[in-house]
Amino acid sequence: MPNYNIAKRNFPHKEHFECEMCGEKKFSYSYEYKATSFVRRYVAPHLKKICADCIYRECFGSKNWRKKKKEGVLDGNV
Repeated sequence: MPNYNIAKRNFPHKEHFECEMCGEKKFSYSYEYKATSFVRRYVAPHLKKICADCIYRECFGSKNWRKKKKEGVLDGNV
């Protein structure tokens, strides 16, 4: 089960931004993402502007991320 504390929505309103993962310009909700690091000396990057497609794909994998996005699992953490 993924950890929901590593991803959260930044603002309650939509905004125009460029996604730091895919590089596309979007007008939607932006998310903040901090990956968990399992290597002792490696500090994972803290990404501040990520689109919803990338954040759900990163948290839930490539198989059922669309189902989780439709349910709005991460949107409760505003």
